[in-house]
Amino acid sequence: MDGRQVSAEIIRSLRERHHLTQRDLAQLAGVPQPTISSIESGKREPSLSLLSSIVESVGEALRIDLVPATPFSGVATSDAIRHLIRRGETGDALEDSILRRVLSFRDVIRRASPQELISLVSSPPSLIGDTRWDACVAAVVEEECARRDVAPPRWVNDAQRFVKPFWFLSKIPALHQWEFETAPTAFIRHGVIAAADELASV
Repeated sequence: MDGRQVSAEIIRSLRERHHLTQRDLAQLAGVPQPTISSIESGKREPSLSLLSSIVESVGEALRIDLVPATPFSGVATSDAIRHLIRRGETGDALEDSILRRVLSFRDVIRRASPQELISLVSSPPSLIGDTRWDACVAAVVEEECARRDVAPPRWVNDAQRFVKPFWFLSKIPALHQWEFETAPTAFIRHGVIAAADELASV
């Protein structure tokens, strides 16, 4: 079962337990009704933060053990990004979808137990084929390992997982100084310049 199927089942079960329509749940969660519909139909994979927010809107808590680890591992994240690229979507819509997937992975490993973290990040992901995103996935893992004061897996140091010259997440040059000044150290090291606020859950 992939992340979309898991999310769809969580939302559907939630609504049924609380006897809510999609519109009711959307109003409680403060999101548009089409967002609930697209998640429940499996058309959209929400970030872990959004999924948690929807669940919490009815007074429940999202249990991490209900979200299978495998769809959110480093390997699965890179595979999912490669799949998004192959679907043929382009431009900002594609980059937004990829960024949501990366931030979902970041959310999962931040909530993982030490043992879960090892299982989620130890296997080296296949290269995506876009150095920016290969570097971004590596930066997410390195950042979390540094936060916990544990050694990162060796694969984060592969030469193909560094962007040269720097890649700024924003396309607006006026924001680049702000991004550089607030980017996490691991992201700067990998050449991905993204402000801490831009890396907040979506």
